[in-house]
Amino acid sequence: MISANELLSRAELLTDPVRLTDRILRAGLLMHASDVHFDPDATSVRVRFRIDGELEEVLRIPGTMQAGVTGRLKVLASLDIAERRAPQDGGFTWRMPDMGGGRFSPLDVRMATLPVRHGERVTLRLLETDAERLTLDNLGLSDADHAVFSGVLAQPHGLVLLTGPTGSGKTTTLYAAIQQLLKGRPLNILTVEDPIEYEIQGVSQAEVDSSDKVNFSKALKSLLRHDPDVIMIGEIRDADSLDAAVKAALTGHLVLSTLHTNDAKSSVTRLVDMGLAPHLVPATLRLAVAQRLVRRLCPKCRVKGENGFEAKGCPECGSRGYSGRIGLFELYDPSTERLTSMRDDAKAKIDAGVTSWSEVVRVVGTADLGITGGNC
Repeated sequence: MISANELLSRAELLTDPVRLTDRILRAGLLMHASDVHFDPDATSVRVRFRIDGELEEVLRIPGTMQAGVTGRLKVLASLDIAERRAPQDGGFTWRMPDMGGGRFSPLDVRMATLPVRHGERVTLRLLETDAERLTLDNLGLSDADHAVFSGVLAQPHGLVLLTGPTGSGKTTTLYAAIQQLLKGRPLNILTVEDPIEYEIQGVSQAEVDSSDKVNFSKALKSLLRHDPDVIMIGEIRDADSLDAAVKAALTGHLVLSTLHTNDAKSSVTRLVDMGLAPHLVPATLRLAVAQRLVRRLCPKCRVKGENGFEAKGCPECGSRGYSGRIGLFELYDPSTERLTSMRDDAKAKIDAGVTSWSEVVRVVGTADLGITGGNC
């Protein structure tokens, strides 16, 4: 199979924006990038991939190619190629042409442009369309946490919240929860999202639009007229969406959503601050799950260090020392005050050589883990 570096090193690509764009997308898929950034300066365009949460510069293309590459991407995303002074966003599905090595599922690409000093900045979000791989088994939940989460999903009603900062994998966990529900008894599952990141067979998915004809609160009120068993809300972001979610949870529906808090227990305070009566919290909230994403140590080259294993780097992982990511979790049940600690989950994964102490500190920080010394 041709490597990503070989794909991007061919000089003839720098005169053909269509082929160059194709190769950048192909390399991003091969390197498992989640995002591609095109950042122009006075003389060139810096191309960077976000791999396992970290940005890496992979290519610089001449400034003379900027308009051609941006135009090609706009055509793919059905954007206005003549509009260069206003931000635009769109998307397209890209299928990697066969080059004799491996089969890849179609790639959903979300595109956003932004006028900057030296042209237009372009950011692509790469979303593999194989949503069936998104399962609770693949997230990194401990056996005990997996059992608790699965048990709550088996309940007929209530609110389940995923918490954590942007980029912590909350939406991925929501999709995994839906896949778990689809394995059980027949259910009518409806979602409202901003945007829809993965299409799931057997689920009716509505997308929030920029014109405000479909927003979270309006969509939720409409969803309740379609006899749902399970409702997934991309985010509880205001009092209106919270009110609709709580009413749904109290009237016999299982509601899944996300909330921006640093830890699981803080979700209770956040719900009360948004207007939920304190006595309704234990009656409504079945489970709050806080999570972070940390990079997995490369199993081929990790080395034993002072605090567990450390990253080294080898050809297998592109000299990064890490390959892929895994979740750190804590679960809180307000009805029983049961709390599983993210600190304990981090320690277990460090001891097992799944990730490193330095990676956990980089992502979570010692303060959020309640650690004051040099180890867990």
